[in-house]
Amino acid sequence: MENNEEANELLLSKDANEILENQFIEHSIRQAFITKVYTIILFQLSITSCFIILSLYSPLYIQIVQNSTLLYYLFFFIALTCVLIPICKPKLYTTVPSNYILLIIFTMSFSYNISYITSFYSPNSVLFAVCLTFVCVITLTLYAKYTSKDFTIYGGVLYVFLTCIIFGSLFLIFFDVKVFNFVITVCILVCFSGYIIYDTQLILGNRSREFSIDDYILAAINLYLDIINLFLEILRLTSNRN
Repeated sequence: MENNEEANELLLSKDANEILENQFIEHSIRQAFITKVYTIILFQLSITSCFIILSLYSPLYIQIVQNSTLLYYLFFFIALTCVLIPICKPKLYTTVPSNYILLIIFTMSFSYNISYITSFYSPNSVLFAVCLTFVCVITLTLYAKYTSKDFTIYGGVLYVFLTCIIFGSLFLIFFDVKVFNFVITVCILVCFSGYIIYDTQLILGNRSREFSIDDYILAAINLYLDIINLFLEILRLTSNRN
């Protein structure tokens, strides 16, 4: 009897060690994934920052950008194509080097479009919007990490909210109502703040849903778009265009 009890204890101890070892391995893999995602986002934001600096302090670049509206739409189409590709061929975003090539094309194209927009604002306005965006992103990231509330279950709600905002924005094309314009801007700020929390929790894991470790490019692009859209709305709300 004693030998059986000792054998059972050894088996339980072995199983417990295996569970702990597996948890440690999973945690290490997730941490490596998180590091890779945020490294990619920093790379994207660095590229975008360079374009923004050119649009604020380079007279030649400002002239080229503001007089080439067709280029804006061309690069918008290229960036949009890169975003929609995963719907048709999701493997392109999980296979090296195609995923990195698409990332670079998307980031360069989208950064040009951002610089086109910021070229119409003063440097002080853009700097203020950047600082405010930085504070918001850090605050939302810390909240997403430490809150016990699971926001990954609200993906559908955020999608519906964003769709309503898009249709509401189309209304502004035909009827430029200042009050409605302000309401739409506030709704966009709330929506993308929610998306930052949502995507951050998908990246960090340990929730109802999470990004696969192979989706590091897609995860980075999602969070990057959340940050940039939040920045653009803060800029639009707090500044006057030149």
